[in-house]
Amino acid sequence: MMKQTSLTKSAFQTILVIAGTIILCLLGLSVVTQYDNKYITKAAPSQGQLYVIPENGYRSLVDGWEFYPDALLFPDDFSSGTPAHYNTWAGEYPNLALFHEDKNPYGTSTWRLRLYGGGNVLLYLQEPLCAARVFVDGTCLGETGDVSSKNYAPLIKDNAYAFFLDGEADLIIQTANYSHYYGGIWYAPVIGTPDSVSRLIASRMLIYGLLFFSTLTLSLFCIVLWKHDKREDGKTATFYFGMLSLSFALRICYPFLRLCGVPFVRALYATEDVAAVSGIYFSLQIALLLFMPESSLFYHMKKALRALALGACVVVVAAPTFVFPVVPGFVQWYGPLVSWYKIIMAFFLISLTVYGAFLRLHYLKIVLAAAVANGVCLVYGVLSIGYYEPFAGAYPEEYGSFCMVIAFAFLMVLRSREMAAENKRLNLCLQEEVAEKTEHLRKLLAERGQLIAELGHDMKSPLTSLSNMAQIIRLNDIMLDEDTHKRMLHIEEQCNILSDRLKSIQEFAAQAGAPVRMEPLLLNSFLSDFYHNCRPIIELYGPNFFADITSFPCHIMASREQLYRALENLLYNAADFTPPEGKITLSLTADENFACIAVSDTGCGIPEKDLPNIFRRSYTTRSDKGGQGLGLAITRTIVLEHAGRIEAVSKEGEGTTFTICIPRMSPRTS
Repeated sequence: MMKQTSLTKSAFQTILVIAGTIILCLLGLSVVTQYDNKYITKAAPSQGQLYVIPENGYRSLVDGWEFYPDALLFPDDFSSGTPAHYNTWAGEYPNLALFHEDKNPYGTSTWRLRLYGGGNVLLYLQEPLCAARVFVDGTCLGETGDVSSKNYAPLIKDNAYAFFLDGEADLIIQTANYSHYYGGIWYAPVIGTPDSVSRLIASRMLIYGLLFFSTLTLSLFCIVLWKHDKREDGKTATFYFGMLSLSFALRICYPFLRLCGVPFVRALYATEDVAAVSGIYFSLQIALLLFMPESSLFYHMKKALRALALGACVVVVAAPTFVFPVVPGFVQWYGPLVSWYKIIMAFFLISLTVYGAFLRLHYLKIVLAAAVANGVCLVYGVLSIGYYEPFAGAYPEEYGSFCMVIAFAFLMVLRSREMAAENKRLNLCLQEEVAEKTEHLRKLLAERGQLIAELGHDMKSPLTSLSNMAQIIRLNDIMLDEDTHKRMLHIEEQCNILSDRLKSIQEFAAQAGAPVRMEPLLLNSFLSDFYHNCRPIIELYGPNFFADITSFPCHIMASREQLYRALENLLYNAADFTPPEGKITLSLTADENFACIAVSDTGCGIPEKDLPNIFRRSYTTRSDKGGQGLGLAITRTIVLEHAGRIEAVSKEGEGTTFTICIPRMSPRTS
């Protein structure tokens, strides 16, 4: 019952979102249609069918055109009268296919309109398809490309022509198209005062600049984010959203290209169509990824939708580039085919988001609204051909695509926030768990160290008693023969060895159980104090003890006690193996990252075969001197606790050098 109630609530919310989005979209489209529409704000004819140019502002030249298909007429051709023509309006004929029996859309044409006005005038000819030449009152104002059939050279460019109008004048535009599926005066020209038309062009560039640069920034950000995230692969929402934004940016940048003039007509229009269809494909991929579950039931549906979307991308590349030059008649089917494809994919996109909304994913409501808005804009754009063309704003299809980009951007922000919150929660849990485990491990190590120390202490008493008893028996010579006397002496030696080992075990246990407290340390002063404290003791052994400490300040994070102990181990090792006439040197050097302490001697050295093993616990090369093999192991452990490293270099008969390198602190940190 509860599940059914929840499902009913989701259905009601989904219907409410769809209905509200449709109403808002239709209201918005009706507003732009009313106030930014060339077909409404157009030049009005006078009684003599002269189209009046306003003294202030601008108007579009939609109605009143005389259309001459398959003819390039010059002003002189109208001096003796008006040839046979068709009366039409801008946008009625997308190409010349209706005037040819074989439905070939290509050819030349002439457009004529009679104007009336006074003063300086600016004519804004938006994207004549695909080459054009303009005459006003018998004077050629300029040419875009080359309209002659022999030397035809297409050029896509928006042009503004300034001229002075004093009364009546004929506007004649020659066009030629052998490249594109649209041709002639498809976009209504705009005419008015220079200031007003210039402001119109600037407003149009500003609006398209906002759409272009915002989506381009989003695309680059998402692509870089995807590229540097090692967990991502090619099938992620981040990647698809970046590509969706990039495809829309490529689709929406055409006004800037029109200002510059682009001669590669087929390639440019193919790129625009691919960008538009790719935007639908990437939107569909995001919807499939987020809204459709991974199951065998939906596998074939996903595969079919992706194949359809990719197939459309191939078609819009191949048709303008390869098919139209060979089969021009296919042009009349191409436009409606692309329009119906967009409507069908909009339906699938809305269906997927509706399905996601029924799954009660709360953050999908805005994506559902954007998908519905995109679908409404696509349908409206198809149905409003010939009834709506913006002056400065974008087309309905472009508004719908931008809604999709913004919605998916919002979705990515929400998902990123949720992931960040989840990561924060997991980090807190992980920190708590690590702290708990660390505390447990610290207590365990402390208990183990205490246990080892107690066991060592308990074993030390009977071991001492055994050693003392053997010594008493040997010294008092209680009925001992020579062999027994040697055995008692051996027992004493073994007891001393065991006592030393117990002492080392207790020291090692104490070191392992106690937490290391690090503090900032000026290594120069520390080593100087260490040298002066140890020099008298070392020189009692016989060797000379020298120090070579750099004056460059070396700050490190260290435990004084532990570092002192590690250096003592190295120093006393060197003293044991260095003859009285030898020398021991303590030195300090530094580079950008490490401070390096070296203890060098001129003793007997270490055999090459033993060097790899000297830091192993219980490994020793001086068993005859009672060595336990723990000193260097303890030293290495201390160095590792300081995030450092220790190395040994030796040559038999010449001496040994132990080097400890510890990371330096920056002066600011210290």
